[in-house]
Order: sequence, then structure tokens, then C-alpha cells
Amino acid sequence: MKRSFLLLGIFWSAAFGQDTVAVRPMTVPDSVFVVANVAIFGNNQTKAFVILREMSLREGTRITRQQIEYDRNRIYSLGLFNQVEIGVVPAVDSMAMLVVTVHERWYIFPYPIFGLKDRDWSKAFYGFGILHNNFLGRNEKIYTSFVFGYDPSIKLTYRNPFLSEEGKHFLTASVAYSKIRNRSLLAQAGTDNFDERHYSAGLTVGQRMGIAHTVWLSLGYESVSVTTYQPGRTLSPEGEDRFPIIGAGYAYDSRDLLEYPSRGSFAQFTVTKFGFPGNLYDVVRYATDLRHYIPLGNDFVIQGRVFGDMAAAGPTPSYNRTYFGYGERIRGHFKEVIEGEHIFGVSAELHYALLPPRYFKIGFLPDQFSVWKFGISAALFADAGSAWFRNDPFALNRFARGYGVGLHFLLPYSAVARLEYALNEVRHGEFIFDLGAAF
Repeated sequence: MKRSFLLLGIFWSAAFGQDTVAVRPMTVPDSVFVVANVAIFGNNQTKAFVILREMSLREGTRITRQQIEYDRNRIYSLGLFNQVEIGVVPAVDSMAMLVVTVHERWYIFPYPIFGLKDRDWSKAFYGFGILHNNFLGRNEKIYTSFVFGYDPSIKLTYRNPFLSEEGKHFLTASVAYSKIRNRSLLAQAGTDNFDERHYSAGLTVGQRMGIAHTVWLSLGYESVSVTTYQPGRTLSPEGEDRFPIIGAGYAYDSRDLLEYPSRGSFAQFTVTKFGFPGNLYDVVRYATDLRHYIPLGNDFVIQGRVFGDMAAAGPTPSYNRTYFGYGERIRGHFKEVIEGEHIFGVSAELHYALLPPRYFKIGFLPDQFSVWKFGISAALFADAGSAWFRNDPFALNRFARGYGVGLHFLLPYSAVARLEYALNEVRHGEFIFDLGAAF
């Protein structure tokens, strides 16, 4: 039996070698074939166990078209490949070999940095970095960045998701310096705005259970100072806060494609302690983020999100508050800043694939850059949320609300661009151009 699968693998490699761009699964009925083994081609750099770690189809499991598509998207979401295809090679006695064919991206390069802070086109930043996205072929990432313009920073990060070949334990370590423009309208309080200087170091260790469950513990230390001190900008009257950070979290992630999911769920719960109990800086934050994606058939997908972040214990300085109008947005109030110690939001979207993702081969480019992915989806959406302080009531009638329509463009290298038009609760409209999926 093993010899027959080896011969099938040799035949597959010869017929559909690494230069092949499109390798489609064979059309087979669901729940007829059982996985005998998995063969992987095209992974010149990437270790096989990195790919196998993301797959729900394993030896002895029934093969369905839905699971093939799910595994294909999970492998693509690693961010290591331009294209992933999974084929089925029937053998005997209802057994079949799965053939995973990947087209690897380029992994190590200096890269330019350009972006928008808080998704605001008036807050452009730029710089350069050096990245190894797949160190030793184990999906380990080492990168350093130097950012200028709005909120300049220097950062060095190392992430190892495979402390063992089973991929059960991971580690992330980082050190960083950043100069951040104050976000708080209340802390500015009619005076000239000011900057915050952040020095930080952190270490996170965790365990991944199966392909969906993750738990972790994080330890860190941070120093925050302000260019011009006023009460509330820091808790220390000296204008500089120094404090340890201890955090713990759990995440469940069954989404098929991280950049633009079409099925699955995401749930994350975190508790983060800033400072020591009874000290000047003594803040606890409880955060949750729940998302669900349901395919309706005929290229329709409905999805929803509920999230919140609540503060407890001692007072929060201006740099530890929550906001709409920066990272989190309410379409219809896209540029409106809503500030508080707590935040809560809900969103819903309905997607229709006008042009399902397609792959194109650009022949004149180097091989690692030659496969491009494009797709277009239409969307209906609705958002609502509020940020408030502890002495304020939680009131639904104070929620900012918006709804609208848009076009979403799926671009090469896992990029997403959105062109949308939104109305708020009094039907004032705004056009939005944004990068990345809304959730």
C-alpha cells in the first residue's frame, strides 16, 4: 500500500510540478474517500509539519469538499504562500491521498514601510524594516522596523510558533520605543497637544490545543512619559509612569481565511493587569471579541461581531483609555472620536462575491512574486457602539450608529481594500476608503 502511494506521489509531482499555478481537487462525492496519507509539494523552504499543523484532514478522516476548502484557506492564512491547492488521488478500498501543492512567497527581504495611523489619511507614517518571515522554514518570524512620520517608533520582535514540531507551544518576545501623539481630547483640554514616549519590553508564552484553541500568559514592563505634564496625562506627578504588565488570554479561532473569512468563528477573552495592587498605577482590563461567519450559499456570507473592553480597579491615565475613531470605527461616524474607560460595539455585514478570488500568473516577475490573487465582493453593513467613563451609565440611546454599502477588493499578498458609503442615524452620509476587512 505504501509503495502504491509513493508511485502516485511521483506521478503527481511529474504531472503537476512546482511550476504549476492551478492544481484543482478532483471532483469526488463527499464522505466516500478516507485520507490514507498527505503529500506536500512546492515547500522548498517550509517544513511539512508547519502545513500539516493547520489541516483538519488527517489520516483516517473522511474527505469532504468543504473540509478541503477549509484546509486550503487555513494553510493560505499562514501568510507564507501565494497560492495553495489540495488535490485528491483515489487509490483502493475507498482510500485516497491528499496532495497539497503550495507556491511559496519570498521570505527574507528589506521592505519599505508606509501606512496610516488609526486608519487616518492625515496620519501617514513611513520607514523601512528587515523581515525574515519563515526562519529555518518553521514559520518563525524575526523583524525589526524603523518608522518615521506620524508616531515614530523602533521595534524588534521574534515569534516562534513551533517550540516543538507538534506546534503545541509558542513564544513571542519584543522590545520597542515609540513616540505617540496624544489621542485623548480630554487630556488635551484646550491646550496644545502633547506627545507620549513609550519604552516597552514583553514576553508571551502559550499553548495551542488542536487547530482552534490557544491560551497564553504575557509578562512585560513599560515606561510612559509626556512632553508636557498636567494631571491626568500620567498618574505620577513627575510626568512618567513605570509599571509591570501581566496578562492572560484564551482564543478560539475556526475561521477559514484570516484576511477575509467566509465561515467559522472567533472568540477571544483577555485579562490584563497594569501595575501592582494598591500602587499608584493599578488598572485591570477585561476584554472580549466575538465574531461569527455563516456561508448562506450562492456566494453570500453573513457575519457579525460583538466586542468590549472594560476597566476596573484604580484610575486610568489618558493613554490607557478606549476610543472609537482610531483603531475601532463606527461607519457613519468614521472620523468622530468617542472617548471613555469602557468600550462596547456590535457590527453585522452581508457579503456577495461579485468576482470570487482568482489567481493570475505574472510571467516577467520572479517566481516568489509572480502569483497574484484578486477578487471583488459587494457588502451591506451596520455598526453601533459607545465608549463611556465609569461614572456614566451604560445607555443604548447613547450609541452611535451607522449603516451602508460597499465594494471590497481582495488583493495580492493578503491585502484587502474597501470603498464604502455610510449613513449615520440622522442620515448624514460619508464616503470611506479603508484597508483591511472591517472584522
